[in-house]
Amino acid sequence: MTIVVEAFLDLGCGDDDSLRPSSYSAGYRLIETGEVICTVKLPVPIAEAAILRRSKISVILTAGGRVEVSSGGSAANEQIDDLVARTLSQANLRMEEATASDLKSFLRRLERSVGLVKEAIARMPTSP
Repeated sequence: MTIVVEAFLDLGCGDDDSLRPSSYSAGYRLIETGEVICTVKLPVPIAEAAILRRSKISVILTAGGRVEVSSGGSAANEQIDDLVARTLSQANLRMEEATASDLKSFLRRLERSVGLVKEAIARMPTSP
């Protein structure tokens, strides 16, 4: 009989506060039964720093208005206006505790961005 093990990394196993886990459990377990063979508890900041050091994260804004994010072979993309709409949803504004001052600053940045796009359009060669 061959015993097969797998590595695992679980967030918050055994932590008192499941909403704010303070550690990861890392180790090996039997694939067939899930029985843990050995485990170590790693503080969240140490584990996440080690993970991120080995990850290459890329965020790109395309000329077509898509925000593309990739990390470790995974990728996601979204239209910038959909991203802005989700940012400005009532639930998100409440969760972020956004103020009118925050939104005015956001608006100024968006207006500056619009101005930059208009400048780029003006620089484009005209079609015959």
